[in-house]
Amino acid sequence: MERARQDAVAAQPHVAALGACLGSAEHLAATWDGMLCPVPDGGKPMARWVERGGRTGGTAEYHVCAAPISGGERLRALLWERAGAAVLTSATLQACGSFDLFLEESGLDVYGSVRALNLPSPFDHQAQAELHLPRMRSHPRDAEAHTQEVAARLPPLLAAQAGALVLFASARQMHQVEQALPSALRGEVLMQGTVSKRELLERHRVRIDQGQRSVLFGLASLSEGVDLPGAYCTHLIMAKLPFAVPDDPVEQARREWIEAQGRSAFMERSVPEVGIRLAQAVGRLLRTCEDRGRITVLDTRLGSTPWGRRLIAGLPPFRVVRGAEPGQERRVA
Repeated sequence: MERARQDAVAAQPHVAALGACLGSAEHLAATWDGMLCPVPDGGKPMARWVERGGRTGGTAEYHVCAAPISGGERLRALLWERAGAAVLTSATLQACGSFDLFLEESGLDVYGSVRALNLPSPFDHQAQAELHLPRMRSHPRDAEAHTQEVAARLPPLLAAQAGALVLFASARQMHQVEQALPSALRGEVLMQGTVSKRELLERHRVRIDQGQRSVLFGLASLSEGVDLPGAYCTHLIMAKLPFAVPDDPVEQARREWIEAQGRSAFMERSVPEVGIRLAQAVGRLLRTCEDRGRITVLDTRLGSTPWGRRLIAGLPPFRVVRGAEPGQERRVA
């Protein structure tokens, strides 16, 4: 018995190493299966790519990767086919007023029994908030001109003595705009990245509680999961629509597949994804039924393109105000 115990103790490191090797072998087999498997008729292809890693002992490492362009089929096999019933809830399941993107990505689009329900909001959006669309002179594609115009428009937009949140699509533009502001206003800006997110929000709340003006400059992570009720946020400003750069190999493969079928990846992917991010961002303004405020989007595309109007239609029914300059807007019901 003692000898058996000693052998078992001595074998433990080898068993652990063998288990790790087995896991690696299974992962390798699954990856190569993904690399070599043919595309099923009517099915979606795998995304396949090679990444260059670091160097080990003077030898370059390469990572061979494969992944499905949609998790829907796997979710059907592992979850939906085994579940008797399921209830999925979120504030942003819809994209541009439609559940289609969520149903397709989750694999629920093939089930006729699925019911999608949009419940009414407790907020009176028409009475509580306005969506302002200034007539911008610059296009976001002209990064330098757009940044200059955003910096010029912010001082009058931020004149109120209250809390404001300004969201940017890139850190580069955020820093450039901050540097271009008048020194007095720049001193009231709390910019993401200078301290932790928690401390940033706490400093903002302290300023507002003391009757001071405070302006948060932030990126995508401040557009969701941030609770700034009442005076903490009475004006939400978006410098640009939050389009993502499609640099992910899986997303690139998905878009190539859509385009190869003669469809528009921009309309099927980019616009709905922006719709979700936009809905998340504007959700920072109204946190209680007593809140009042304003949303300003400094991106001419939102009000001047068909797909921009589709984005507006997917938002809560704010009062929409269009115009040339702050204070000279024309209200549209």
